[in-house]
Amino acid sequence: MVTMKQIANRAGVSISTVSLVLNNRDIGRVSPDVAERVRDIAAELGYLTNRLASGLRTSSTRTIGFLSDEVATTPFAGRMIEGAQDAARMPAFFDKHPDVDGFFCFNDTRAWAIYTEATRRGLIIGKDIAVVGVDNHQVVAEALDPPLSTVELPHYEMGYWAVGKLVSLIEGEAPDPFPRAGYPVEKVQPPPLSEQSPQLECQLRIKQSWVRPRSQR
Repeated sequence: MVTMKQIANRAGVSISTVSLVLNNRDIGRVSPDVAERVRDIAAELGYLTNRLASGLRTSSTRTIGFLSDEVATTPFAGRMIEGAQDAARMPAFFDKHPDVDGFFCFNDTRAWAIYTEATRRGLIIGKDIAVVGVDNHQVVAEALDPPLSTVELPHYEMGYWAVGKLVSLIEGEAPDPFPRAGYPVEKVQPPPLSEQSPQLECQLRIKQSWVRPRSQR
């Protein structure tokens, strides 16, 4: 098992320096170059933090228990647990990446955890950091303050194309041209039914949560 002493000897620093770096308490206390060298050596040697020993030493296990007698059997259990996990991860992510200036979340619900942690740290969404989600979930994207920039998935178009394709197969009709009668003009035009793997266009809805990266300001 790799120890901090081995890492310290290899890096040419003290054990306390290694401890600060590997416990993410190095900001402002250890130079970035030294911290990077320590982390690289730890990764190279395959160092794994002993969470039990760390918990005994600090009287903090940094572990959150999620208990319930009913939640796991409800339809929304997965989303609830997902939200709890995201909220638990955010503080550690901000600690490890203090210079981050933007987040791209793979759904709008996850952006909520970013907003919460950013507010706790005194960061202003849309000014200090940018946040972009995916879904354009009307309840979430508009309820967040400021409104969330988000990638709108072509849900309507996906459903329209799928049923159009199914009907053409059932009726034995030629899959082209795509039935346009009654199709909303404001929607993205879906690809022809003849395509086996259709590519549908997504729309980026830019709102107040977006800001240019620091390098471009």
